[in-house]
Amino acid sequence: MRFYVYITLGITLSGCAIDGTSTIEQAYESQQGESQQGESLLGASLDHMTMRGIRLQGATMAGVALSNVRVERGELVAVRGAATFRGTSLAGAHLFADVQNTRVTPPAAAVIEYRIASIEPEPSQYDPTHTGNTFLYTLEQWVPDSQTWQLACPADSDGRSAAIPLAAIWDDHGDRSTSSSLFTLACTTGVIAKCYRWGYRPWITGYGDMVAMHWTCTRLARADYCGNGKPNTHDGTWVNLWDTLPAPGPIQRHGLVTPPGMLFEAGWNTGGAVCLSRARWLLDEGPAIAQLCPQRLVPPGVGETVCETISDALGYDANAKMFNEAYLNIHLP
Repeated sequence: MRFYVYITLGITLSGCAIDGTSTIEQAYESQQGESQQGESLLGASLDHMTMRGIRLQGATMAGVALSNVRVERGELVAVRGAATFRGTSLAGAHLFADVQNTRVTPPAAAVIEYRIASIEPEPSQYDPTHTGNTFLYTLEQWVPDSQTWQLACPADSDGRSAAIPLAAIWDDHGDRSTSSSLFTLACTTGVIAKCYRWGYRPWITGYGDMVAMHWTCTRLARADYCGNGKPNTHDGTWVNLWDTLPAPGPIQRHGLVTPPGMLFEAGWNTGGAVCLSRARWLLDEGPAIAQLCPQRLVPPGVGETVCETISDALGYDANAKMFNEAYLNIHLP
């Protein structure tokens, strides 16, 4: 996996190194993906199921109940009797997820069983802040129809079918929340894990509000302009992203030059884009964006939310912390 800090799902590309900035070749998967719950946020295929979260209760290992299941930094931790299991020692554990079955009307609650087939420490190249602790969990999902265990995550561009645990959940609108009963295992092909691997780990300290940064990144990485959970990009769409986190940040930096052919696109916060460039508004999707979120984004004209620079974006939201440039995909006849 490579990083120009462009974004797309499951493709390996490399960029040119420019002054140690976001255009430096780094071992990050970095392509934009329109994936939510397997087709977006989580990166997993659930076949007409919408993920609510993995249960903290009900987990077992070797047929024995696990208690005090929790996510600490980048690893899953649980207790069995007097023993605490963490790191790679939870291989073989069974977990249960709450989902919504959208095959029926109205959608009905359902449960999916997962098995942790294997666990390995994440390679250090995915740790730009050098904070450590994250593990990759190879999950298998029980499929009742075939009475088999099948990999829950598609292979990423490292060839791994793996997930990363986070102590939060996301809903259909892309909104993040904490839960006393559920957590997330995000496949490395989804933007929740991608943003985590780009350095926006919600639990690290010293950079400001990293929960908000990670959430903001998931909006940017899906071009979720309206903050309503609807992606406005396609797999293979590349963007250049950076942040303005305080020292020791930023975590991702803008290069000395804009990548050839790219233009400033937007400033971002947890609710989506705070403004869009004039060129972006003039594309085919401009009217659709205006219709989808008229209370948030307004096309050029009276009361417009148009930005061409960081300072423009900060004029709409002084707390906007992420920005991006992108190619203009003009739809020609």
